[in-house]
Amino acid sequence: MNSSIEITEAVKLADKLIARTREGKLAWEASGVMLMALPTDPSGATAFTTTLEGNLKAKVSIVNLGQDEQLAFSLVEFDPRRIDGHDLISIVHDESLSSDKDVLSVSIEKDPSFGYDTVEDRHLAGLLTDLYRLARRSALKIDGSVEKALSYLDRIAV
Repeated sequence: MNSSIEITEAVKLADKLIARTREGKLAWEASGVMLMALPTDPSGATAFTTTLEGNLKAKVSIVNLGQDEQLAFSLVEFDPRRIDGHDLISIVHDESLSSDKDVLSVSIEKDPSFGYDTVEDRHLAGLLTDLYRLARRSALKIDGSVEKALSYLDRIAV
């Protein structure tokens, strides 16, 4: 269950992430690829991340829970010395791995059958849906592909 403070913080962060993504200032990467997809094919991704200010990562994802879908959003502080989940010092010195620190983590049902509990919940769900779609378009470079297709169609139409 999310607290009202977490909802308020998530709304502020999601709103700014949407704005920066639309401006082209943030690039997203696919991070949750479905098992059926090839590792080199991110089109089956269910989660997207972007790095902020050195050691902060934002992540937005859709999680299927039976017939319900949850929108999940998190802000994580990570150790920049880690590569693919392994701490470089730990690898060399066989020390215990340090873990990432969750700064903020919220999830909300995408389309609840009985509606949202509060107006803030509905607003957050709308923002996370928009953010997820923008992050997906950014990670999969959809806008560039659409532009190429439009350009090609314009050339053959002449």
